[in-house]
Amino acid sequence: MFRIATLLFASLLAAEVTAEPSEPSRTVWTNARIYTASPAQPWADTLVVENGRILAIGKQADLAPWRRAGSVHRDLGGRLVLPGLIDAHAHPGYIALFNDLLELPEAPDRPAQLADIEALIEAHPDRELIHAMGWDNRWFGTEGPHRRDLDRLESERPVILWDVTLHNIWVNSRVLEIAGIDETVIDPLPGVSYFQRDASGALTGYITESAATDLVNRFRGLDATGERMLLQYLNYLSSVGVTTLFDAGNFGADEPVYAAVSRLDESGRLPVRYFGAYTLFLRRQIPDAIRRLKELGERFNGDRLRIDTLKIYLDGVVESRTAHLIEDYADTPGNRGGSMLSREELKQIILELDREGLNLHVHALGDQAVRNALDSVEDARAALGRPLAIRVALTHLQLIDPADRPRFAELNVIAQFTPAWHGHDVPIYEAALGDRVKHTYPVRPLLDSGAVVNFSSDVYFPSEWHDGSASPFTGMQVGHRRQYREDAPDGPRSGPASERLSLEVLVDGYTRGGAWQLGQEAELGTLEPGKRADFIVLDQDLFSMDPSRIHELRPGLVVVDGMPRGNPPD
Repeated sequence: MFRIATLLFASLLAAEVTAEPSEPSRTVWTNARIYTASPAQPWADTLVVENGRILAIGKQADLAPWRRAGSVHRDLGGRLVLPGLIDAHAHPGYIALFNDLLELPEAPDRPAQLADIEALIEAHPDRELIHAMGWDNRWFGTEGPHRRDLDRLESERPVILWDVTLHNIWVNSRVLEIAGIDETVIDPLPGVSYFQRDASGALTGYITESAATDLVNRFRGLDATGERMLLQYLNYLSSVGVTTLFDAGNFGADEPVYAAVSRLDESGRLPVRYFGAYTLFLRRQIPDAIRRLKELGERFNGDRLRIDTLKIYLDGVVESRTAHLIEDYADTPGNRGGSMLSREELKQIILELDREGLNLHVHALGDQAVRNALDSVEDARAALGRPLAIRVALTHLQLIDPADRPRFAELNVIAQFTPAWHGHDVPIYEAALGDRVKHTYPVRPLLDSGAVVNFSSDVYFPSEWHDGSASPFTGMQVGHRRQYREDAPDGPRSGPASERLSLEVLVDGYTRGGAWQLGQEAELGTLEPGKRADFIVLDQDLFSMDPSRIHELRPGLVVVDGMPRGNPPD
């Protein structure tokens, strides 16, 4: 892909210019179209870098005083330069932990799904554990699948199958037996995180949300293969322009993941700035969550790794009818999902985080969960008598009640979206949400109110990496068109036309907005004097190219702290 441009950049980097011995080398990047993401100066053509920092940026004619003998000059031939991209909600640890995850093909109906599962089990006779993902929630109703169907296919080996959302599992009886789980098991959060039972009270093998994750943790770990995949994935993210990311948590496996990242950092092999979180996903963690977060930071913070955020898994997802809604689900009257924490509990956590100077990242997908989180922030501000001194982000935001949309800006709460999800709506959402499906992921009203908005990949299983879903350029394309990559230009779109975001807005969210979430706006997110020299060079113009091909973009050059990392040809 883009071989000519890549080879050009390789030859450009091979040129050697010797700096004056008494002065540090200075690089002047010229003849470029530089989108700075800074409202004060959105465009420039020349960038001066020294010791990993931006010394000056602007028009070439105005920057003559910054040139000197010994400077390295790089002519970019009119190419587009963007600030280094920030993935504000990623899961590299999940990619590593699920390195051996099998994948089911997409099935058109329930019989085909069961046939595919049977074929997958038969195709792996030597595996001690069948661990796979991809069954479609639509084919098993709101009650979910039953273990008896898996028991008919495999009764000796444990079988764990994640649904397409990777939020819920379907297991055979052997899994429950090995884990020592029977009908006496207590649901972590009834109606949201639970072990499904049939009319007689017997476990069906359908397990949702944090109960599912807690069970699977007994069967998985981070091995050497996973560590290698972690590095490969991080190098991939770097190759598609990500220079900084936020790891949104590893649900019980935070310690081994950050230990592996720390080893990369200490050996100089960590290709990105890596911000991490401790995940609070079970109520039993509440008393020790902040202490555990601090301990992770004390043990593993380093040059490029910093763990300073508590991730709270507040509600579920629409697919399993566990996201917390203001009104009932259309197809399950009486059910609105639920939230793990009360308004008061979350307020107290926010107050403690504020005292410790630690940030907060909240999974809030349903409109009631969003409202609960905003209420808790408002209560904490009232108790303090001032705005919070930390950064609070709410992530996913599939539904936001119109009355709550202005509150993000009013309360300084960051809105974090995954635009690759913002294509046209699928039938399962229409069945669950009814008319509410017409304006899911409402980005534009938040932007119009002045809220800080940013964007992310939220990819957590290997096939999404390999199909390009993790690339920020995939997110930009879908967020711009409100269509999925494979959709024709005249195909269905999601939401009103106003939600088709401009590419400038999307780049700002992947740069300036991400830096704000991390508390790094003085260092990252825009190309301005004094900031770190993180930027990428594209051989095609994002702003004028065919928008249906944006997802194919891959930078010819990625620069972190002024140091170039070239992409090898595919």
